[in-house]
Amino acid sequence: MCIGTTFLTLQASQDTVVVTLVRDGLASISAWMTVGLTVVLGALLFVLVLLIAELRKLSRTSSEFLADAADRSAPLIKYANRTARNLDHITGALRSEVSRLRDVLGDVSTGIDDASVSIRGRLGDLSALLDLAQSEAEDAILDAAAKIRTLRAGADLLRWGRSRNEDRSKERIAGEGFSDRLEQEPAGGGPPGPQDPPAQDPDPS
Repeated sequence: MCIGTTFLTLQASQDTVVVTLVRDGLASISAWMTVGLTVVLGALLFVLVLLIAELRKLSRTSSEFLADAADRSAPLIKYANRTARNLDHITGALRSEVSRLRDVLGDVSTGIDDASVSIRGRLGDLSALLDLAQSEAEDAILDAAAKIRTLRAGADLLRWGRSRNEDRSKERIAGEGFSDRLEQEPAGGGPPGPQDPPAQDPDPS
């Protein structure tokens, strides 16, 4: 009843009939393909089972490794957390110190500016005072020089007047002495006698 089936009838005996079905090539290929697919599916199933077993083993190993790593890294994580807190504290302290130092530097800068303005003003006052003192000193020196010149001129004038008076006194005394000698000389005009000593000039002092 299948397509491509040939009936071969062999007569073994007069009252016995044997019927044999002969398969064609397409049916054989289909059967072999079914067997191959079954083998392939079995191999894939076996490989899949092995892969699942390896994955379970790998997962178990990974879990153990992660648990061991977590146990070993717990102190390190705790130390890192403590270090991070210390760093936060140090950073906060440094920030507060820097802020306070900035405020102090601002106050110092303001004080320096005020002191600079005050010193500049005082230097200006001192310069004006020095200029005034220099002007007064110059005026005093000029007045003193004028007074010294006046005193020197007066002294020279007094000295000249005194010398003139002395010269006049000397001339007058010399004239009186000459007159006395003329009166004491004899009429003959000879030299004076021994009883009449020669006249001496008086002391000009």
